[in-house]
Amino acid sequence: MRRRARCSHISLCLARIDGGTSRVLRKQERHRGAWLRWCHRMSTTSTVTVSLDELGTIVEASPIPLYFQLIKLIEEKIRANEWLPGQSLPSEQAFCDHFGLSRTVVRQAFADLEHRGLLKKRNGKKTTISHPEYRGALMQSLRGFHEEAERGGQNPRTKVLEFKTIPADANVARKLGIAEGAKVILLTRLRYLGDRPEVFVKTYLNYERCVSLLSEDFSDKSLYRVLEQKLGLVIAKGVRTIRAIALNSREAALLKVKPKSPALLLSSVGFLADGTALEYFVAKHRGDHTEFEVQLIR
Repeated sequence: MRRRARCSHISLCLARIDGGTSRVLRKQERHRGAWLRWCHRMSTTSTVTVSLDELGTIVEASPIPLYFQLIKLIEEKIRANEWLPGQSLPSEQAFCDHFGLSRTVVRQAFADLEHRGLLKKRNGKKTTISHPEYRGALMQSLRGFHEEAERGGQNPRTKVLEFKTIPADANVARKLGIAEGAKVILLTRLRYLGDRPEVFVKTYLNYERCVSLLSEDFSDKSLYRVLEQKLGLVIAKGVRTIRAIALNSREAALLKVKPKSPALLLSSVGFLADGTALEYFVAKHRGDHTEFEVQLIR
């Protein structure tokens, strides 16, 4: 009797061990499959090296500097989407041999394109075409996202999520200098560079000054440009603050990142020349693709 009980106990333990081993093996197989898929993605995108055969020519006798001619040739390929983000460039020496240029000229061109966010160079690795990044001077100028992106040669677009009249809560009322509960216009947008979402922004506008904007389509327009050209309203001064935050689940889903991913929160109040607060916005920029530039003078 005891022997049968002991045998049953041993059989049960072996069954549990076997079941646990199977679960471990299945989990390892899933991880292995995910790893192989990742390797395949990397091998089919980031390892592609672009060709110099159809890049054009550089004219040595031209008054235009050689490095600037090379910059334009590379930039045209990137802007035309013939060279895609993640693809690698040939070596500096390959450029030298192809065009008959010095290493100094090639390095100067690469450095300029890297500074403008079109190329990315890492130590010991090939130079690659950068994914679009937002590099703005919003902390030192009163241009908006659309204008800053266009100024940097990028392709901004917008998805309008909300555009309506709402009562101002206490915070919005304080920012715009109006009574709590007074009408304001809420414009909620998801801002893109190319096909990638970069900024989630809520803008609150002075209702009395901006009510005629409710008929506008801001999917492909600059708010500041419309304010100036159609209403004659120019943001003459502003107060902006920036701080680091973690995105909540909804914001992360819109920006296609994981919940609690880092972001830069930029808040701003824009004033007319007479001191009237015209707009208040809160913009949440993806932390992995945003860089703000501030120039200081002593």
